[in-house]
Amino acid sequence: MIWSQSLTVVFLIAGIAQADEPLPRGLTLATGAVNGVFIERQGRALAVYGDPSGRQPAADMLLLTHARRDALWAARGLAQAGAKIVAPQAESNLLAHPERFWAGQRENRFHNYAQQSTRVPVEPMPVGLAVQGGDTVPWADLSIRVLATPGYTRGAVSYLIDVDGRRIAFTGDLIRDDGRLQDLFSLQDAIPGAKVGGYHGWAGRLGEVVASLDRLAVAKPDLLVPLRGTVILDPLPAFARLKHRIQAVYSNYLSIDALRWYFKDDHMRTKARRVLEPDAVVDWMAMAETLALPDQIVPISNSRLLLAADRSGFLVDCGGANIVGELRKLRSAGRLTSIEHVFVTHYHDDHTDALPTLVTEFGAKIHACGSLVDVIERPGDYRLPCLTRNPSPVTARHADRDAWRWKEYRMTIFDHPGQTLHHNALLVQSDAGWSAFFLGDSFTPSGIDDYCLPNRNFLHEGQGFFRCLEQLGTLPPGCLLLNQHVEPAFRFSPAQRAQMAEALRRRIPLLSELLPFDDPNYGLDESWAVLHPYWTAARPLQTASLALRIVNHSPRERTFRARVRAPEGLSVTGLQPVRVAARAEGQIRMSVRVSHECPAGPRVIVADVVSEDIDLREWTEAVIEVVR
Repeated sequence: MIWSQSLTVVFLIAGIAQADEPLPRGLTLATGAVNGVFIERQGRALAVYGDPSGRQPAADMLLLTHARRDALWAARGLAQAGAKIVAPQAESNLLAHPERFWAGQRENRFHNYAQQSTRVPVEPMPVGLAVQGGDTVPWADLSIRVLATPGYTRGAVSYLIDVDGRRIAFTGDLIRDDGRLQDLFSLQDAIPGAKVGGYHGWAGRLGEVVASLDRLAVAKPDLLVPLRGTVILDPLPAFARLKHRIQAVYSNYLSIDALRWYFKDDHMRTKARRVLEPDAVVDWMAMAETLALPDQIVPISNSRLLLAADRSGFLVDCGGANIVGELRKLRSAGRLTSIEHVFVTHYHDDHTDALPTLVTEFGAKIHACGSLVDVIERPGDYRLPCLTRNPSPVTARHADRDAWRWKEYRMTIFDHPGQTLHHNALLVQSDAGWSAFFLGDSFTPSGIDDYCLPNRNFLHEGQGFFRCLEQLGTLPPGCLLLNQHVEPAFRFSPAQRAQMAEALRRRIPLLSELLPFDDPNYGLDESWAVLHPYWTAARPLQTASLALRIVNHSPRERTFRARVRAPEGLSVTGLQPVRVAARAEGQIRMSVRVSHECPAGPRVIVADVVSEDIDLREWTEAVIEVVR
């Protein structure tokens, strides 16, 4: 007997410790941070997912549904013991050659608009058999059917195995519990049919999830063992619940989606139909009133130039060389004498790339406040969407609501966590009687700009877009709203502001039904637990300082612990647990020592994050670039 009969089988179904309906004979479930399944036939053992118990029993074949690092840790021991790995063809290169991905990250982490997960392996796991939907894999006296079930990852598959007259589905992270998703940020992706790119595709693979659930329903499994969560004894109703929950969340999301302004209704309907029913009607918010810009505000690409009566200029954002070129033309034409200041709404490359050129040529001071300052000055320390490679010192640092005079204008800066967590806004009040609020990319006339989940849009009262909407309510009467990608100015009515806030409030319980955590923000915020800085250069015998930065989204205080796995040549010390108050931030500090023998190149450190019911293995990473 290959798998010990003395191993305790733990079954947690809807809070019941023992299932009413036993697993088929010869099938054993081991639970932990992820599930592992072993099937015994004819003196052989087939493993699915891996062995979370760490006992590493022998298995001659191992089925993997996708190439996510936070799942593969349980498979490592079996693979090293010689199990033949069966994995999806579309993700086999990530398994076999992860070093290619990490070498590419040196450059690919900047200007990243695809927004795919970096939770990929850090060491190779050779694939013995690459499969795709429609394949059949023989093993012992069983035939293993492969279904293409993309969703949680682009190339994921599921396996169907008939054992003792019962059809068992192994679906990875496609579904869990009674019909939930592990998170939404992992689904960020392009929607080609709607001409929406990866950066703009809020949970873009929800359409694939729905299609994959429909494909599985046709196969009529009797029992479903997901990668995480409880075994599902009645899969078809669970599929229906998950689809209903997804559709409720997505309909709510679309109702105040800023992309509707840019992509118009036809593309939005195409996007909606992939997830919702064909005849579903979205309750779109009415478009905001649009107005012409005052003569003193000059649009230049996605920048705005505020001109004073003496022809000096105050610039909002500077993302491209073409903007600097247009400023030169205005100066040559006599309309502009100088650029004294530049205000940065947010860190994205299309708003910051040309800041160094602007400062060098015009001598402008850079204004920003809050967490945005550090991202502008040290973008390479972060793994966030659309990072620039061009750091810039912020020469005019402010606190939230700092106010000052510039020429005939009164300026007030706001910490404005809208499109990104690291975002500012600027209120300009003219002595001529008009006022304008430069809010970056946070709103368009159709709603809120939260279409990229890795930008970190929190759903807590007083934070994120709730805070931004509250700020809009404090602006002077008739204040113009300016998004630099939107040519006219616009205004929301009080009813529209209330509608957006209410849609966000309704979204919270909908997400709570869809996601498995005690607060849904864990499933929205990819960076709630991150190693920082993300990329550090160090020489042999040097020590680098890292911290696991944690946002406790829970409504209660939590203790967080970290376990770190470092490659040969690096040693990690520190790692004391941290107690973090509800809705607060904390960090676990650590030191990384580079040995004399450590080879040159990127070396990836991964960290587990553990807190009571949260147990996420190899969840976040940092890279030590060893230079010689």
